[in-house]
Amino acid sequence: MPADFLSTAGTVLVVSVVTPMIMKAIAPKDIKSIEKDGYFSLNYSKGYYAAMYVTMIFFAGLAVFAYFNPGKTKPETMVWLLTVFAFFSGLGLFTLIIMKRGMVTYNQEEVIGSDSFGKRNRIKWQNLDTVDYIAWAQGFKLKSKTGEVIWVSPSMQGFADFYNLLVDKAQDKIQGNESEN
Repeated sequence: MPADFLSTAGTVLVVSVVTPMIMKAIAPKDIKSIEKDGYFSLNYSKGYYAAMYVTMIFFAGLAVFAYFNPGKTKPETMVWLLTVFAFFSGLGLFTLIIMKRGMVTYNQEEVIGSDSFGKRNRIKWQNLDTVDYIAWAQGFKLKSKTGEVIWVSPSMQGFADFYNLLVDKAQDKIQGNESEN
């Protein structure tokens, strides 16, 4: 019984204290947008990239270790185990690719970014039709009058500067907290 309590207490401690500390360390939000060639960029922090590289390498390493050191694991169980490790390693790689494709650039005239499938779109501020915060995706969906979509995550570095410009350029188009869509 005491071991169960300590395990539960440890889990609560990690979830409530340690995880927010780590996320704050790897994703500082107070970093300003950097201008390059007349555009400002929003991108994920180096900490997020490092976390995904570590995840990818960790699970790939577990798969290799499990394959060469099966111990008493039955062959039919080993296939599932290796599949799970390979899945999480591949998920880390996929997340890295999506994070890189998700970069958003903007200036006083337009915003350039990706839709949910990674297609790059360019929306002029005057052609912006709606701005929705999608709760399940934890991000903003910018949609033009002609249907182009750009997704922007508040966890990207420089988001505060972008949001200030977004409010300035499209205040009447910003929708509330949408839980569906």
